[in-house]
Amino acid sequence: MLGLALALAPGVASAQVPQALVHQGRLLDRAGAAVGGSQMLTYRIYDAASGGMALWSETHSVTFDDGYFSVQLGGMSAFAPGLFNGRPRFLGVTVGADAEMTPREPVASVPYALVAGDVIGEIHPTAVVIGGTTVIDSMGRWAGTGGGPPGPAGPAGPAGPAGPAGSLGPAGSAGPAGPAGPAGPMGPPGEGTERECPGFIYNDVCVRFFDNVSTGTDWNTAVATCAGLRSDLCSATQYHLLRYNHEGVGADLFYNTTTGRRAVWSRHFSDNDAGRISFALQSNDDPSLEYRYGFACCPLQASAGARARSTLVRAMGATSDVGVRFTYLTPIENTNSMVAARICASLQSDLCTTSQYVTLNDAGRFSGSVRRLTNHFSDNDGDVFDPILGTNTQDNPGWNEAWAFACCINQLPTDGSCPSPGTVINNICVMDIHATEDSDFPNASRACARMNADICSNSQMQNIRNAGRFPGVRAWTNNGADNDSNRVGGLLSSMPDNPNPLTDRFGYACCL
Repeated sequence: MLGLALALAPGVASAQVPQALVHQGRLLDRAGAAVGGSQMLTYRIYDAASGGMALWSETHSVTFDDGYFSVQLGGMSAFAPGLFNGRPRFLGVTVGADAEMTPREPVASVPYALVAGDVIGEIHPTAVVIGGTTVIDSMGRWAGTGGGPPGPAGPAGPAGPAGPAGSLGPAGSAGPAGPAGPAGPMGPPGEGTERECPGFIYNDVCVRFFDNVSTGTDWNTAVATCAGLRSDLCSATQYHLLRYNHEGVGADLFYNTTTGRRAVWSRHFSDNDAGRISFALQSNDDPSLEYRYGFACCPLQASAGARARSTLVRAMGATSDVGVRFTYLTPIENTNSMVAARICASLQSDLCTTSQYVTLNDAGRFSGSVRRLTNHFSDNDGDVFDPILGTNTQDNPGWNEAWAFACCINQLPTDGSCPSPGTVINNICVMDIHATEDSDFPNASRACARMNADICSNSQMQNIRNAGRFPGVRAWTNNGADNDSNRVGGLLSSMPDNPNPLTDRFGYACCL
């Protein structure tokens, strides 16, 4: 086998130094053809470019997609604390029973790690310990025995601002009068350690509820269950993280040792074109509403902290500050879908929908050519959505392509209430229903953005239709309403495959 390694980078983490590395690449056979199926990959870290001693090793069963792969290292066998101590380290890779590939890859720094030997700017430790002795405790108080002159009592630290999850950090404690040590420092601003999540957090994704029973659940039951929990079915990119199994057998939230990895419903119905996103959905192409899959519900509202850190892009035609809020944006094709999904989840958001990109495009945030990753993996059937997703975006793209992307948040109030002029329909907060087939996709997207909302997802539209609304009216959904073989939930059978966003005219509903 021949390996073309693409990246060796730290895993994404939000509150501490990542304890894992992600190795990505493409594996070719001796004839230069891309490898498919599964192979056992053994990784070793050495202290020399050749020969030397293996300081760490780990073996993974890896599934290849046209040769592409991504493996997280350090999840099965933890790295020893002194493994990366500034001395050269080299990664060796062995495929199956082959000899180890040569040459070994040097383990290099990522840009910000180049200054890790020094501290520049503010630091936010939980305590300072030197030689096993606590010098500054977890409350910011001097606890050492140094002989500094007596200092006055340190003033009380202010209450910490909203942390990454939006919760307030503790107030800094007053430093005591220092009989020997320095003045008691001000307590640092609190970094919220508790993330606001009404369920549990798995791989940075907040999950309100999940159903992994062996009998499975039909589409209508799944969408109704999530709506009743003030949630929606999770997106394909959120499932990307919930199903990330490179951390070992069983790490998939829907893994079952008897039946294997179970198919799931997503908010865009789970159409798995050409099996290209089986790693996330495991579902069929064009499934029926009666199929019985597992599912997970992801809460809609963002935390106060995520809202405070987000950037508002005003909707076209808006006369006030309404539109789309994003937490992160990169306008160049430099990130694969796994890393993009992790970045968004760590910021308590998700990849933007196709309809949210309309407002970002209107504001000039992306050029016309770059491929934009959405939370349903940007399938651009027939290239009809090139004007919105970029001319580089393909039909059935692979997960390991390089994408530009933005992370967006839902603007449902944090208490889950439905703001005026919204109406709750079948547990969905609907800001507007436009039941006339006269709108192209961009203008429907802008109309919803002017209400701080988005075009409803397929699952939200299904709930609205189940309540008797939109009888016989064709409507857009926020992924573009592609009606593959008339098998997509939330759409009418009269909806076309590959609707043209600029020339087709449908109704729409705006949801939070």
